[in-house]
Amino acid sequence: MQITLKATLISCALLVIPALTNASVIVNYNADAVAGQAAFISSLSGPVVVENFDGLADASAANGGSHQNSWESHAASYATNVGTFSLVTAGQGGSNLYNNHIMIESAATGEYGRETLSTYDRDLWLDSNDAREISWAFDNPQTNGMNAFGFLIADAADVGATLKLLFEDNSQSDSFTISPYLQSGNLGYVSVSSSMNIIGATLSFINSKGNDGWGIDDIVVGRLPEPGSILLLALGLLSLGIARKQAAR
Repeated sequence: MQITLKATLISCALLVIPALTNASVIVNYNADAVAGQAAFISSLSGPVVVENFDGLADASAANGGSHQNSWESHAASYATNVGTFSLVTAGQGGSNLYNNHIMIESAATGEYGRETLSTYDRDLWLDSNDAREISWAFDNPQTNGMNAFGFLIADAADVGATLKLLFEDNSQSDSFTISPYLQSGNLGYVSVSSSMNIIGATLSFINSKGNDGWGIDDIVVGRLPEPGSILLLALGLLSLGIARKQAAR
């Protein structure tokens, strides 16, 4: 009986290992932002790097006649704790000032629904300013050795546009497209995991239209447990269960 149990244990290991080995990049979007954020953060192991954008703006807002004429800060790119965000392709021009920049916004200046990201006074976020494409380069050494990240995203894909999230990491890539016609002010949670460290990787936000904007906030970059550790834990628990059954006999 003992030989049979050992053979079964080895078979289980052989079944699990290929699934873990083939893992590359996974992009997820959860329309329930609270549940998605809680699940992602609870899955991490070890230290994390956080960016909430609150330190990337002047003390006072630049207020104008409309949301599109108001901002906390604007620039072609922002270097942050979790990497560099840069405008790649601008969206609509016209009344949308500084359409060649991305912006830092607040509840006092934010555009058309992105205020769902603001939970207290002076709670700022990164705003796309209706850009067609923005890139996020993981070029900050603080995130070296980490393989997962998550963030809140608001007001995406609500004017008939799609928003494609394309993550590329060491020749591996995966994407998720947020479908059009979501309710204005929608709030979801994006989480991305990679089988390799994310240093040097990029996430592209690709909008199908130049008049749809979105905002992101409360980014957390961390590390998921090693697949090997998960496997060892699973095999350990399996072995423990077998040992208890043998002892009971």
